[in-house]
Amino acid sequence: MYLGISCYNHESAAALIDNNGNLINYYREESLSRVKSDKSFPKRSIKKIFEENSLNTENIRSICFYEKPLSAFLIPLKTALKHIPKSLDLISNQFRNFDKSSLSCYLDISRSFPGLENKILYVDHHLSHTLTALVYSQKKNNLCSLVVDGFGDRSTTSISFVNSPYEINELWSCDYPVSLGLFYSAITDFLGFQVNEGEFKVMGLASYGNSNSKISKKVSKLLYWDDKYKKIQLNMDFFDYHVSLENSFSPKLKSLIGEPRNPFLPLKLNDKNFQHYADIAAGAQEAIINILLNLFEYSYQITGSRNFLFSGGVAMNSASIEKIAKLPFIDEIIIPPSPGDAGSAIGAAYYSFLKCNKNFSSKIVLPKLFPSIYSYNNQKKLTKKIISRNFEKISDRMDESYKKVGELISSGEVIGISVGNSETGPRALGNRSLICDGSNHDAVNFLNTSIKNRSPFRPTAPCMQLNIAKKYYELQPALMQAYKSMGATCRCKNGTNSNSFPTSHVDKTARIQIVEKDTILNDLLEILKKYDIEILANSSLNLSGDPTCFDLIDGLMVCARSPLRYILTDFGLFKSKY
Repeated sequence: MYLGISCYNHESAAALIDNNGNLINYYREESLSRVKSDKSFPKRSIKKIFEENSLNTENIRSICFYEKPLSAFLIPLKTALKHIPKSLDLISNQFRNFDKSSLSCYLDISRSFPGLENKILYVDHHLSHTLTALVYSQKKNNLCSLVVDGFGDRSTTSISFVNSPYEINELWSCDYPVSLGLFYSAITDFLGFQVNEGEFKVMGLASYGNSNSKISKKVSKLLYWDDKYKKIQLNMDFFDYHVSLENSFSPKLKSLIGEPRNPFLPLKLNDKNFQHYADIAAGAQEAIINILLNLFEYSYQITGSRNFLFSGGVAMNSASIEKIAKLPFIDEIIIPPSPGDAGSAIGAAYYSFLKCNKNFSSKIVLPKLFPSIYSYNNQKKLTKKIISRNFEKISDRMDESYKKVGELISSGEVIGISVGNSETGPRALGNRSLICDGSNHDAVNFLNTSIKNRSPFRPTAPCMQLNIAKKYYELQPALMQAYKSMGATCRCKNGTNSNSFPTSHVDKTARIQIVEKDTILNDLLEILKKYDIEILANSSLNLSGDPTCFDLIDGLMVCARSPLRYILTDFGLFKSKY
């Protein structure tokens, strides 16, 4: 067996690959710790992997860490040293907390899992991202890999050619501190949203902005592609993330675009400054899209490949993918369901497998979207008293429960789902979801505002079967796999009423999910045909600010803390008594 782990910088996770090169288990640490974006050493995840698969350290042939710790520590430090005295606080913090950085990986493994430290491997951070995307691709050769994130252990953006899983050659890179991810995070911070958490809010807010406004143009001009030198250029005078412990942007940015938004006040559509902030978000989004378009074009020039792997945190920017897919030289873009750092634990595990199996030639099975093993019997025991005291049993037979869910959805109810294994990535795809009729404005609004307490400028994702998606949306052939995990938005089709769906965004796009056969949502959509319901609104089963629910106890807590009344489980459908 082969382990891969990611931690210390963003979300931490652990992945297990078996002796045939197949992903058989995966956990994000936040799912188990219930700490949003938990970046600590994934002790709980590794322990759970051992328990669920009856393993110990002796069964693990090697464990791979998702980056090279010394590079990850030294490169930001070297950059900061060039800006003394302004960067002194950042430098001192770097040394004070070295034991909480990637440098402590070896010690944390040896303390928690003695003996496993002797089997550790380290992989280049962007290679771990590339391998994560490669696992989800049917093709395994003649691919171009584009990795774009905040910072790896060497670079912030890279282009590689994949000749085979064993032969991946980096052809171009962008060095820190120039970074698309950190630029977007700085704008996120300026707009009053939490860095590494609120970037998706900026993406949603950007749809309300005017990218041709003066303020938007000022923002977009800070970041551009230098076609002569084939470089990303970022005006660092406006940013402090590379020199400051507390500030991601400099006072110069305030002089350019005004005062930052107060993060302690909610942003509402009717606020007098809403349009100003929306235009700033639109400028940042426009800059990211323009750079990505240039990067994909340059990638094609230097690799000649028409098939792309796209990963790294910036690949989470689903609103940018649609325009990229329209480039004439692209046949397919593979985006893994978890393209950020948490997902790179999968690539690290894959690297571990490849290093130990240099002549492996069998076809690797495409991973399932739900690999995190869920103990049905254990959950039933743990929740028995909670359910008996706080819930009314509607049905304990799954066929009857599904039919009842169909009736409830048709009457405007919102249903929570906690069934089977949990999802790989940050987006709920049906096993840990809140769902309702995607055409019912009141139901979708209730899901968004009363249950989730989401920002009003963030739409809910519509999920549907493929034939329905073709009916209402302009699908890009290059993105068919990405649609299965909500990896890309698409345009509402002219001549249909999809523009008026409550799941459609103000810019006439939607981040759709095309459901696959043998999934919960597909089974429910089959039942809902008798009620003329073609589309479900789908959001993660959690409250705003919490991690997505991992097990049934988490789901029952959502019912206790919100107006959610119904929850579908592995052992039936239940209704809250309160």
